[in-house]
Amino acid sequence: MIQDYFRIVEKRILESRIVEDKSIDYREFSTDEGMIRGRLLFIDGSVLEFMEYINKEEPLKYRFHLMDEGGRMTFRYDNASHHHVSTYPHHKHVPEGVMGSKAVKIIEVLGEIEKLIVER
Repeated sequence: MIQDYFRIVEKRILESRIVEDKSIDYREFSTDEGMIRGRLLFIDGSVLEFMEYINKEEPLKYRFHLMDEGGRMTFRYDNASHHHVSTYPHHKHVPEGVMGSKAVKIIEVLGEIEKLIVER
């Protein structure tokens, strides 16, 4: 059920040591389908703006845009069909360009951001 997924996501965000502030909207469209949209502020001043539209915990549409404290893009994952990479439509934008990517969800992206912040 989508409510179970929402609870898992909320718990993961609350347990993260790098999230300083959050603004998240959870929308349930059916027992299996919903959307999470929001913004996370991290302890280093970086911000993640995101949207994840899911069905039975599988991402149908998503975007995760991480910006540093100056507003410059660190990375962006999305599955908009505008880049033809080997993992089409899933891809990741980085300052150097666009690369293929697997489908990602907010929990995986949060883990990646935690590693980036710890390594800095």
